[in-house]
Amino acid sequence: MTQDGAPRSAFSMVVHGPFARLWWASVIGSTGDWITIFATIALGDTLGGGTGVLMALVSRILPGLLLGAWIGVIADRVDRRVLVVISDLGRGLVVPFLVFATNLPTLVAINVVLELFSLVGQPPRNAILPSLVRKENLVTANSLMLGATYGTVPIGAGFNWVLSALPAITLGGLIPEVTSDLALAFGVDALTFFVSAALVASLPVLKTKLADDPARGVDGEPVSAVTDLVEGARFFWERRSVRRVIIGMTAALIGGGTMIVLGKSFVENVLRADQTGFFALVTTMGLGAGAGIATVSLYESRLVRRDLVFAVSLLATGVGLTAASLTATVSGAAAWMTVMGFGAGAAYVMGLTHLHEQVSDELRGRVFATLFGLMRIGLFVSMAMAPPLRALLSGVGIGRLSNPTRLVIFLGGAVIILSGLATLWSLRALFGRPKLGAEARDILARAGEARRSRLRRRAVGKEGEES
Repeated sequence: MTQDGAPRSAFSMVVHGPFARLWWASVIGSTGDWITIFATIALGDTLGGGTGVLMALVSRILPGLLLGAWIGVIADRVDRRVLVVISDLGRGLVVPFLVFATNLPTLVAINVVLELFSLVGQPPRNAILPSLVRKENLVTANSLMLGATYGTVPIGAGFNWVLSALPAITLGGLIPEVTSDLALAFGVDALTFFVSAALVASLPVLKTKLADDPARGVDGEPVSAVTDLVEGARFFWERRSVRRVIIGMTAALIGGGTMIVLGKSFVENVLRADQTGFFALVTTMGLGAGAGIATVSLYESRLVRRDLVFAVSLLATGVGLTAASLTATVSGAAAWMTVMGFGAGAAYVMGLTHLHEQVSDELRGRVFATLFGLMRIGLFVSMAMAPPLRALLSGVGIGRLSNPTRLVIFLGGAVIILSGLATLWSLRALFGRPKLGAEARDILARAGEARRSRLRRRAVGKEGEES
């Protein structure tokens, strides 16, 4: 159900049409999501300090490790629009219960439920994109969706700061004192999810052929679901172009996660700067990501080999991170974080676009569920391993890398660089003799056979004249 007509500008895409409704739903819902994330981090800090913050974050990651693949199976077998609506409505109903999270176990339990609803909506939200825009607009569409998801971080943070500065709401003692200053933030967040659900509900029906196939539809039999799951895993393993993009994006999170976990310590204890320095690094990385997204959107029609641009962007991401780990000043680190952000933004957009173009609609939910599941694993591994790895490598490095914080971040960048080099190596045929497609080989074979036939006729004719 891809839209007809000429390729559209980014402004036109967000003004009218089905994609515009999906984009605005993502902007509003993501803003609410970031409000909740920042609020739960603050609540986790209040309830348990650093341990509380870690538990608040990990509880948003673990459900995807366990159930992500099954969500992909469901997304390929039902109306994906309905799943996104269920996701938004569920989060809108659950978020207000965070005001009663007066201890860490309760906070973790509510976060797990929230993340389960998020999982229901994430793969189908990405899988429906090619059904709403033309192929020529996929890069721009992915850029806009990425901006909606991560460009709303400062908006969510700003909202959270303003809302937390307002008078606490207790409703006559109904709301516990420990969460009273966050109650308004949770209420606004619930409202954003309801608005997002209403916008998505206005989209056309977005079913795959599997949903209409009586033999493969949702019949409640687990064997059919397992078959679909195995089919998706086989596709991931056998389709090299898809596999290298998913593994590359996972490696990028494994490497980049080291800066997420150790970035504040790196700025304060290594670069000897205050919290403002850490915000400078985050801001410049965000600006770089915006520049990378804008660049690939601007040159969308010229970037035919999405996987090649993805590999080069991965290299830029890794180089930026490793160089930042070796700097001695905040300004130097910020400059290299801009390079990292540029590469990460471009790689994310080109990777998603490549998957949209290479994966059929019937498999797209499972492929994106695999992607986001592995990315969660990468982030979880990075968050869990970076602090103990820093302690293990104390006194191991040389020169500037003798500092264990520098060394772990440097190794994170090296992981991304190696992933980019591996992706380039798998594309080495592009730089040598081009491989012919099946159609071209067939044409040349027929031409060769016709030439040989003409030569045989000439030879027969000459023999006749001589006789």
